[in-house]
Amino acid sequence: MGAILTLAGCAYPTVDLGDLDNTQAPTADQELLKESLQLFKNAPSVTVTTRAAVAMGSPVAISMDRQHNCRINAQNGAFQVLVEHGDRTWIKWNEIFLGLQGTDDPLYQTLNGKWLELSTEGRIRKSMTDLCHLTVLNQVIDQISAPGRSTARQPETTQDGERLTPLRQGTDGNAVTTYVMAQGKPYPHKILVDVPTFNPEPVTFQLSSYGEPVTVKPPKDTLTVRSAQTEAMAEKTLVAGLR
Repeated sequence: MGAILTLAGCAYPTVDLGDLDNTQAPTADQELLKESLQLFKNAPSVTVTTRAAVAMGSPVAISMDRQHNCRINAQNGAFQVLVEHGDRTWIKWNEIFLGLQGTDDPLYQTLNGKWLELSTEGRIRKSMTDLCHLTVLNQVIDQISAPGRSTARQPETTQDGERLTPLRQGTDGNAVTTYVMAQGKPYPHKILVDVPTFNPEPVTFQLSSYGEPVTVKPPKDTLTVRSAQTEAMAEKTLVAGLR
């Protein structure tokens, strides 16, 4: 899946793939990449999976729609997040993760089986809503969408049963490759960022579930904790990679 990436609260260097050349007419490969990235931008919803420091390096699956509903699932099972219309935000840690501090720990006693509703200005909420906004991925897409960026088609490959056309910008060891669906509409299926100035190790974004509903149902009040003290304790001990 690629390197661990602290996705929230960071300003990354520009994806530097060399100088742009706006003097040449767009090639067929450039036009295909442009169409693919526009399909991503116009999609009513999408799921993006990538590794994140807030999940201790585990992949997180981020499902979001254009109404700012969002669900985040850490694939190591550590936590789930719900965001309703970009506003109310809840996080729930699983029993095993909470129990690492011991079942007599105050956070375990308070949060086991419960959702913590996060305060508007809290650091956990900011980290999670940045994930939901796909801040880093959108930054990458804006940079590789620049007119005049040389784009080269690579040999077709297959992943998860999907035939994919890789479109690479840059050179070996300093490139962004967008894997475009070869059948049907050319939605991007994967974006691989192998640019040392962006991240020391390659970073992979998997894209799927275009147009699927992102349903967020607020947790019941009986299963919800609202406590500034509990949230402050959770910031210190339950979430990695906060800035």
